[in-house]
Formats: sequence, C-alpha cells, structure tokens
Amino acid sequence: MEGCLAVSAEGKSGGLALMWKEGNKVTIQNYSKYHIDSLVKMDDGKDIRFTGFYGQADPTLRNQAWDMLRRIKSNVREEWIVGGDFNAILNNAEKEGGRRKSQNLMNDFRSNNREGADFVKERLDRFIVSEEAIEKMPYIDTKVVCQSKSDHDAILLNTIGSKPKERKVDLKQSFRYDACWAKEQEAKDIINRVWSKINRNFMEKVEDIRENLGPWQYQRYKRMRSKINNLEKKIGIIMDNPSNTNSTRLLKLARGKLGHLYDVEEKYWMQRARIQWLKEGDRNTRYFHVRATSRQKKNSIERLKYSNGEWHEDKSEICNVAWNYFNNLFKSTIDPNEDVDLQFIPICITDSMNRDLDKEFTDAKILTAFNQMDPRKAPGIDGLPGSFFKDHWQTVGKDVLRFCHDILRETNNIHNINETLLIMIPKIENPCNMSNFRPISLCRVIYKIVSKVLGRIALKKRSLGA
Repeated sequence: MEGCLAVSAEGKSGGLALMWKEGNKVTIQNYSKYHIDSLVKMDDGKDIRFTGFYGQADPTLRNQAWDMLRRIKSNVREEWIVGGDFNAILNNAEKEGGRRKSQNLMNDFRSNNREGADFVKERLDRFIVSEEAIEKMPYIDTKVVCQSKSDHDAILLNTIGSKPKERKVDLKQSFRYDACWAKEQEAKDIINRVWSKINRNFMEKVEDIRENLGPWQYQRYKRMRSKINNLEKKIGIIMDNPSNTNSTRLLKLARGKLGHLYDVEEKYWMQRARIQWLKEGDRNTRYFHVRATSRQKKNSIERLKYSNGEWHEDKSEICNVAWNYFNNLFKSTIDPNEDVDLQFIPICITDSMNRDLDKEFTDAKILTAFNQMDPRKAPGIDGLPGSFFKDHWQTVGKDVLRFCHDILRETNNIHNINETLLIMIPKIENPCNMSNFRPISLCRVIYKIVSKVLGRIALKKRSLGA
C-alpha cells in the first residue's frame, strides 16, 4: 500500500504502522518489530528524522529498547523526533494505581479501563524532540486527543504551533448545508418554519434557508466544540484524581458522550473533505479536517500571471485576469449575422420520437433522476447539496417536484436556476496562469435534476435512433 509501512503483529500483541499522506516524501531507513525509522521531506526541502517507537513491555528487556534508540541516534544527522508507546514512565508522578515502579520513561496518561482499585493510569505515550528540531520549529506542541473506547489516548504533534486568528467570515456568503445536523430538532424547526411561509416562491424559500440556517449552523458548531473541550477537560480531571468505582463510572459516561460528539464532528469534516471512498473504520475526524483544510489551501489562488507575463496579487486584479481569460476563450470567431443554410443538416428526429418528446413529464421521472444523484456532491451557489433535499424531503419534496415541472414545461424562467459557481482546480503544483487550472461547475440541485431528466430522454431517443 502506498503511503504505509506495516510491521505484522505477533499473535495478539505488537504490530506497528507508519502512514503518510500521498504526495509527501517519506524514506524508510530501517525497521523492526519495535520501531520504524524514516526520513521525512519537509516543505522547505530539508529532511527531518522521525522514528516511531514501541517499547518493550517486559521490564527485563527494556534496556534493549533504549540501546536500539542509542544506535539509531548515532546515525542521525537531522532534526530528530521520536514518538510512540514507550511502555515506561519518567517517574512515579506519571502513574496512579497499582504497584510503584522504578524510575523509567514516558506521554499522556494511559488507563487500563478497569474499575476501582484495579484502575491504573500511566503516562506511556509521548513525543521526544531533539534540541535541533525545537530550534527549527519553536512553536511545536502536542495535544492529547481523548478516545472514547481505547485505553490509550492519541497524541497529536503540531510542528507549526499557534496560528493567526482566522479572518471573520460572512455567514451568508459562506453558507453550506451541514448534513451532520440533519437529525437536530432545532434545524428541522428552522427549515419547517421557513418553508411553510405563504406567498414565498421556491427560490425565495431557498434564500430564506440560507439566511436562517447559516448563522444557526455556525453557532451550533461552536457549541459542539465547547462541549467537546469541556468533556475533554472533565475526563482529564477525573484521570488526575484518585480512582474509585464512582469516578470510573463518570469516566465511562463522559467518554460515551465524547464519542457521540466525535461522531458528529467526523461527519462535519467528512462532508468538507469530499472523501467518498472512506465508508467506515476508526474515527477519522483529524484526517477529514486535514484533507478539508489542505484542499482549501491548495485550491486558493493567491496570485495570477496575465498574458503579458505581469503578476497580479490584488483580489480585483485576479478576478480581471480570470474574466479576460474566459471572455477570450468563449468569444465567437464566426460572424453572428452570417446566414446558415439548414438544408444540408439531416433530419434526425422522427415523428414518433417527436410525439414521445412532447409527452408530459411525470413525478416518477423527476424522482428517478433525483435519486440517481450523489447527495454528497458539492452544492451550488445556494449552498444546498442533494443531502438537504433528501434529509427534508417530507417538507420540501412537493415544492421541488412542482418547481421542476414548471421549468420543464417552460412556465418558469430557467435563469432562476442557471447561476453556476465555477471552481478552478489546479492541474499542476504552484499554478501561475489560468491555463494551469481545470474549471469545475457547481450547479444547483434543481438544475441537475432537470438536466438529468432531459438527458435521459435524449439518451433513450438516441439509442432508438441508432
């Protein structure tokens, strides 16, 4: 498997895996059943050494693990980071419960998931960073990611550290329906209230959804993050205090609530990451978050080169470069006043085909087209993907069918649904001009339904004609 090196387990114990994102350059130096040593190419082109480590569980064999690390260190010339389960603590202050241990090693608390007097907490997992690495990455830090079931908490190493505060966003302009709130009663109430307004047409209701649901989603996510932070702190306090049957019960309860919130957050970031091949498995919130934010960074256009070779970084100037590119691309080279002789164009539509084409569109055809759509696809300019209409079909379904019929019968202007977001996806690393981008059209769901209905008819007639 690309981007992964795995060392097999021995029975029910052991087993290591080192995984990295596709596109990152990682060179494996050596490995054993207790370690994986690698060189990682950073963004600045320099290498750092990363060693994933699993310490001997048997105290009598632990010195062998330390000797192995010493041998690796003797060959390290780069900044060095070691991370993993050291199966050891620095001192007895890093252990609670069970028998006292002699001075050993190492990061944040591990519990054995037992109750009462048998409940043991130890700080076994950690990252160790060389002085050279700290000098290069002065804001490097770690964060414990609480687990709802595992007896080991994960540790996230952030080599960048604190980031500047994000710019204030326009909740209306940035609105995207979040499927993770589909079962929330508050969200349902907002949608039902907006959609039940009289004297509001379909497009006006869509706009009202955007204006009302957007701010609510923003505040709802903030509340969820606050609950997650509070539960993580609560779990930390319970872990820091003496263990008893009641504290173990409270810990399980808090972890259960935290696990549910992690599931919601995972769905939130999965929608933004656009990862559709990953169906199930371990919690992937961090993975989805990284994919979403890295995609946003990769797809952002900071500057563009005009046709004369001049660079433009101002937002309005970048827009002008893009507009001029497409204006020239789609400019007709044929005289619009020139007469076209239609007699040489063969007749392809028979009378029978024409009668079929003139048949009334049915709800069944519209529903078939709608159900064939992937609800997870990116939304159009209204911010409403297919999942919104699927989640709330009982509320919005009749209006969707009626509006589609109006468009297909030409009793409603197609310009109402014809606005399209054009997203520029880089075709190469570090694109500099418009030809380096691949345009992707994000259309409204109604537009997709109508075009799919017409497309299915055209395809059917084409096959009959053939």
